[in-house]
Amino acid sequence: MSQILEVAIPVPLNKTFDYLSDQEAKVGARVKVPFGRKKVIGVVLAHKNKSDFDKLKSIEEVLDDIPILDTPILDFLSWSANYYHHPIGEVITAALPKNLRIGKDAVIKKVVGLSNKIETPGFSISEEQKAVVDEISSCLNNYRGFLLHGVTGSGKTEVYLHLTQAVLDQGKQILILVPEIGLTPQMIARFESRLDTPIVAIHSQRNATQKLDAYLMAKNGTAGVVLGTRSAIFTPMPNLGLIIIDEEHDGSFKQQSGFRYSARDLCFIRAKQANIPIVLGTATPSLEMLKAVMDKKITRLSLAKRASGAQLPKVNLIDMRAETGGALSAILVAKMKQHLSNGKQVMLFINRRGYAPVYFCTECGWKSECDHCDSPMIYHRSINRLKCHHCNHEKIPEQTCPECQQQSLEVFGYGTQRLEETLSSHFTNIPIIRIDRDTTRRKKAFAEHLEQINSGKPCIIVGTQMLAKGHDFSQLAMVGILDIDGGLLSSNFRGTEYLAQLLIQVSGRAGRAEQQGEVAIQTRYPDHPIFNYVLSNRYTQFASTLLKQRAQTKLPPFSHQALICANAKTKHNAKDFLQEIANLLKNISIDSVEIWGPVTPVIEKKADYYYFNLYLQSTDRKALHQMLATLNQHTDTLSLKNKVRWYLDIDPIE
Repeated sequence: MSQILEVAIPVPLNKTFDYLSDQEAKVGARVKVPFGRKKVIGVVLAHKNKSDFDKLKSIEEVLDDIPILDTPILDFLSWSANYYHHPIGEVITAALPKNLRIGKDAVIKKVVGLSNKIETPGFSISEEQKAVVDEISSCLNNYRGFLLHGVTGSGKTEVYLHLTQAVLDQGKQILILVPEIGLTPQMIARFESRLDTPIVAIHSQRNATQKLDAYLMAKNGTAGVVLGTRSAIFTPMPNLGLIIIDEEHDGSFKQQSGFRYSARDLCFIRAKQANIPIVLGTATPSLEMLKAVMDKKITRLSLAKRASGAQLPKVNLIDMRAETGGALSAILVAKMKQHLSNGKQVMLFINRRGYAPVYFCTECGWKSECDHCDSPMIYHRSINRLKCHHCNHEKIPEQTCPECQQQSLEVFGYGTQRLEETLSSHFTNIPIIRIDRDTTRRKKAFAEHLEQINSGKPCIIVGTQMLAKGHDFSQLAMVGILDIDGGLLSSNFRGTEYLAQLLIQVSGRAGRAEQQGEVAIQTRYPDHPIFNYVLSNRYTQFASTLLKQRAQTKLPPFSHQALICANAKTKHNAKDFLQEIANLLKNISIDSVEIWGPVTPVIEKKADYYYFNLYLQSTDRKALHQMLATLNQHTDTLSLKNKVRWYLDIDPIE
């Protein structure tokens, strides 16, 4: 006898679809179904006694005897779809590895992650670390949130290892999230050397087969530890006993396209549903987590000292107002020479890849800009091209100025490439290792760079934000921070929070061994109050002043935001569409929700599309979501909906 199945299909529609089936299909199993003229892979959500539709199509094939998604993970995905107001079919698709999405068999090809040789560390944890481990271990069978606030180099990873062992001893699994792929090999190596359990990695540099194997090993309980970037939050783990989020403050935990979720925020829901603890580690807690501590929603635990007695680095400012425009001040070069001559390593941080950010005419002031975006073209000398970092458009540089026809074109400013070139003229015999998105595109390139650094030989490391997170370079004696003044002038209300986090995280790479490290920050604004806190490593006090400001202005985390972004090739279509939405929202009439816009973002035009934003804000989260749910029911009435692309971003961070 036929049964009716409710099936989620990966389409941008806020509904599910009913099908008939003569075969048994369990909830959570994949099925192949006809949809329009295509055959698509869907997931069974429920069995139904009746449907609101008379003529139902039949499913073509049941792909799984054992459901690919169990009830806890389906409940979690359903919660996520509701909270982010995103179609359940697309949420489930985002959670599945590609091979399962396209209908391949759920079979492990190669069992991976088995530890070869377990090492016993030649040190014991400090009293401070032990107190943290003991407190969290006493709550392993209950839901509870912990903010592990440890200064850079305080041994947070060692705490994670002890907690992981405690959970494994109970026969349970651990999920560990890191913000960047670059941190994964380093973390896996440390965990594999200490833990006698299969450890699998889930991130975008794994191929489709490796991702499926890792997913299925986690799902069947073989893998004791799952270590991954944000998408790993959706991995089924039947015996989940603990969730750890390293560098919780990092913006990389927020997905910025398609299904725009925050893996950090979703960890709380997953932990609550599984009734297990969650640990969020960082040296620079986000204001959201500090507010949660204030509200007694989570417990703050501190590691105030560096492990093995290492001292925090000495931080100095270099006033660039007297400099003549070069990237490197004479003081910085002298400091670098001193440390390198002592056999140590030096790192220079500049958060801009490419050769130079501006290609311009010295006669008339013309600047090379992207034809498709409101953004300058960045000069890449190694390939002699101007590239747009937003749409990837590139072109050969002009030889004469298009405005005044003079041969007076020059570059201005510094990116990682130009800094590398400048350094090679100062330091002829010292290896320079550049780490940015251009030099790490090739698979394993990042790991090779790290291997060279970890050899301990004197070198200069030049890099972008990729270097600011979690890396432990034992021979790194000095860090120089260049060209960060733009962060002081950011239009984003979170700009100073991000800058303080970045400065302290980058500074924390220095002097992690026995000798005290040194940090030199070049700036034209040495009197800015942010530096008082950074120089004395008083991040908590700085965060407190920011929290007071946010409370007065009722900005997050003292309110909740949603962003509706529309873009179209015709400028007025995007703006008029958001005006339509704004009018519709005003008719819903929930007084506690403020509506701002439509307004243009910092970059109005990207890849030939014009962008406009509409912001919703409320101190009442429930009211905000009620308004958005009502909007979702009425989007069919919007006359311009087929002339624009648009999306909704809950709790936006940009």
